[in-house]
Amino acid sequence: MLDLIKRNLLKCTLLVDGVVCVAAGTAFLTFSALVAELVGPAFTAEVVIGLGAFLLLWGLFHLGMGSRAEAPAAGVKVAIIGDAIWVAGSAAILFIDWQGLTALGAAFIAVMAIAVADIMLLKVIGLGRRGRTAMV
Repeated sequence: MLDLIKRNLLKCTLLVDGVVCVAAGTAFLTFSALVAELVGPAFTAEVVIGLGAFLLLWGLFHLGMGSRAEAPAAGVKVAIIGDAIWVAGSAAILFIDWQGLTALGAAFIAVMAIAVADIMLLKVIGLGRRGRTAMV
């Protein structure tokens, strides 16, 4: 199993990211008021709904790329840039608007930023491996 993931790191990363984003987006859309209450006044239910809709579409984008025999490099680069923007935005929220967050909200945003950074790194590694394999 691990050997399969190693050989298909990029594909597996895109598919897992897609599933997680679709699930998170659906949860945000379904429980927007609860999520807003838990995170803090910086995030209204409308903001959470917007994030949920974005995550749902972002997840579908990843599932579409991951389901191909080979994900287009341009699409993977868009995904990497999107992840970098998410991490930077999360850091900005934590530093600029931390007073508008509950302790749980700040922890949630920090953990999610770290998870997205990890996923981004796996995409970069997977894309790099694919590039090296093509050159051999």
